[in-house]
Amino acid sequence: MNAKPMAPTETSERHHILDALRGWALAGVLMANMVMFIGFGLSTPEQRSAALGSGLDDISELLIEWLVVGKFYSLFSLLFGIGFALQLQRLQQRGEGAGRYLRRLGVLLLFGLAHLYLMWLGDILALYAVMGAVLLLFRGAADRTLLRWAISLWLLPIGWSALIHFGGINLAQPLYGLGVQGLVAAGIDLNVGPNAYYRTTGFVARLATHPSEVWFRLGDLTYQLRPAKVLGMFLTGLWVGRRLLPAGLDAAGPLLRRVARWGIGLGLPLSLAKALAGMLGQDRPVWAFAEEALYCLGTPLLALGYAAAFALLWRAGRSRWAGWSAPAGRMALTNYLAQTVLQSLIFYGWGLGLVGRFGLVFVFPFTAAIFALQVAFSAWWLCRFRFGPCEWLWRSATYGRAQPMRLARRGGVAAA
Repeated sequence: MNAKPMAPTETSERHHILDALRGWALAGVLMANMVMFIGFGLSTPEQRSAALGSGLDDISELLIEWLVVGKFYSLFSLLFGIGFALQLQRLQQRGEGAGRYLRRLGVLLLFGLAHLYLMWLGDILALYAVMGAVLLLFRGAADRTLLRWAISLWLLPIGWSALIHFGGINLAQPLYGLGVQGLVAAGIDLNVGPNAYYRTTGFVARLATHPSEVWFRLGDLTYQLRPAKVLGMFLTGLWVGRRLLPAGLDAAGPLLRRVARWGIGLGLPLSLAKALAGMLGQDRPVWAFAEEALYCLGTPLLALGYAAAFALLWRAGRSRWAGWSAPAGRMALTNYLAQTVLQSLIFYGWGLGLVGRFGLVFVFPFTAAIFALQVAFSAWWLCRFRFGPCEWLWRSATYGRAQPMRLARRGGVAAA
């Protein structure tokens, strides 16, 4: 039998709950990343105290570290694994191998490298592309094997952290050193932090510092053993895509309730302890190890608890409220990259140059405003086009031909 040519997923085929959850994950990622863009993560204590609203920094930091940081990137990783399961199912139905999937990852890697070298050091797309290729090794693994690997990969960084803090083995340190050398060569005084440089430097001049900043990103990924964490959530998502999606939300209700209960019930206190440990004394090895170990325990639990609670809300008929974010989720790649552009225009020197001017509490209104704008724009766009701009480019490169972009119109109204 001839294989059916692969084509992009039609709107009618989409799992709308996944789009909606991806949208909310996007909002959480925006909030977590804004801690750096607003300047808090790069400021000295004196600079933080001089920022507007700095009196609320402590409570804001606690809430963001407790409820947001790490959890929404973990949701994205979970959804990537679910998407991988769906792609495998379509590949099998069409009799295709993994070549087109690998091409898709190759294009995603190019997006990530462009994001990393042209815009911002915090890119996640390149890592997703690399670990997505590793995920192929597990396509034939049994369900129980997937979960065992997922748990092991999330616990592995605890031992890695112990080696760093108690064994004196820190492979990230040379990478950070290369980054420091590059920034000093660019004229940045690290004793006062880079905020003043970021506030006044134009886009073209900043391009010269991005290769040095990439070393910091590589150091961060190495220090956290982030690839293991990402792959762990990918594998969990692959399990969910195999076992829960085919059964449907009704059949999955008992399991979802257990995951929500245990994920939130254990994840909330563990993540709170992690946030407190980080604020109390990260410069001491014992506190740093405690923070990192608690992150590895609490973050995946709370992320899974969030996902299960969201699915239960959807199952209970709250999809109209929960699905408000779905347009942004359908254009996740475009919106993820657009978040960097928008925050750069607000905080960096080629825009308003507001980095370091606001305390951490302003992360909340800035996030709400930007995400609401993205949802509204995405809804407007998707009434007229089949894909977001970056999604169209991604799919066209993946399938080797330009995809039809505009929706058909019936009586003046766009229709899929």
